[in-house]
Amino acid sequence: MDNNPVISAVTDIAASPEEVWRVLTDFAGYTQWHPELSFVDVPTEVLPGTVLRARLSNGSEIDGEYDFTVLHYEAPRRLAWEGGIPGVVTGEHSFVLDPHDGGTRYTESEVFTGPAAVEAVEPNRAQMEKNSVTYGRALKERLESGH
Repeated sequence: MDNNPVISAVTDIAASPEEVWRVLTDFAGYTQWHPELSFVDVPTEVLPGTVLRARLSNGSEIDGEYDFTVLHYEAPRRLAWEGGIPGVVTGEHSFVLDPHDGGTRYTESEVFTGPAAVEAVEPNRAQMEKNSVTYGRALKERLESGH
């Protein structure tokens, strides 16, 4: 039985996948648009296997610094990374960019695995889903505002 929780949100953005990719993968620039995530000591080249260190600041008990290992980096189509506590709960976070109606359909999703996945996600599902929608909106606003 596959009971791995998934959080997902879809946002249509009036910008090309290449433009969305440029903002999404400008890790040093996240502070300009992402409401909660900033990256620390961003490497000059990002490839599968690269470890990204990020700081989460949302005013909750999970605030702190985290390491994410890049799993997929397929410009301008798909970015995915994994982070968490191995053997307890990990999340594979992916960002998929598809051409759609002259712009981009941006799909952000995270699949949680591990023995504590269900108990870590389900009580927080509504807030996590809301956060994913907020992040997609923030990316959309960043691109569509022309900044």
